[in-house]
Amino acid sequence: MRFFTTLLLSVTAISAFSQTKGIRCIYATTYPIKQGFYELENKIVRDTILARAKADRKIYSLTAVNGIYLCTKEPSSVDKMPLMVDPRNIYVDLNDSIKVTQTFYVNKLYVVKSRAAKLDWDIEDKTETILGKICYKATLKQDPRITAWFTPEIPFACGPLGYYGLPGLVVRLTTINYTLNLESMTEVDNIELKEPTEGTGITEEEYSEKVDHNYKKLLDSADKVTYME
Repeated sequence: MRFFTTLLLSVTAISAFSQTKGIRCIYATTYPIKQGFYELENKIVRDTILARAKADRKIYSLTAVNGIYLCTKEPSSVDKMPLMVDPRNIYVDLNDSIKVTQTFYVNKLYVVKSRAAKLDWDIEDKTETILGKICYKATLKQDPRITAWFTPEIPFACGPLGYYGLPGLVVRLTTINYTLNLESMTEVDNIELKEPTEGTGITEEEYSEKVDHNYKKLLDSADKVTYME
């Protein structure tokens, strides 16, 4: 009970704090090197993949103020392991329940505007100290492959890549592609966050259909590959 009371007080602090100053966080990725990579028989392919995975370093900034969040992929990113769906800017306004995602997909930039849906998390009653802060682990109910470590000590209910709704700032986020770790945080003031507008406008349903269709084509083409003896 004490654990959840503490989190409830943190949510109250988030509401009060959001009316004053904002923060700007920098996150960097680490790419998980799975055992299957080490077991590849072709040494050239194996060494190339391992070298790229180790060198890959995507950098994201997260700015949060007054219940509005903007996550931006920074030009300093090192894309040795390119993403098929590559988000460039994710804008979330929890005051008006708006989410705008600018993403690069199949050599084209899209802007997808949708409702900022409620994200539900399972929060574990155990802690880990990260960057000197007491953090709790949470798993996204809508997609258990997404896990986060957040700290109520920093009263902002946000995280990178449009993951929000936890009673404190996300300091580590693990997705199906990589793990993002908080590297720095600074306070910002008198800043206005704006929706990304560059790119072809498309609905969330249309975009999902496009991605699903192209992914199915990719799988079908992979099934038809033949190997010469």
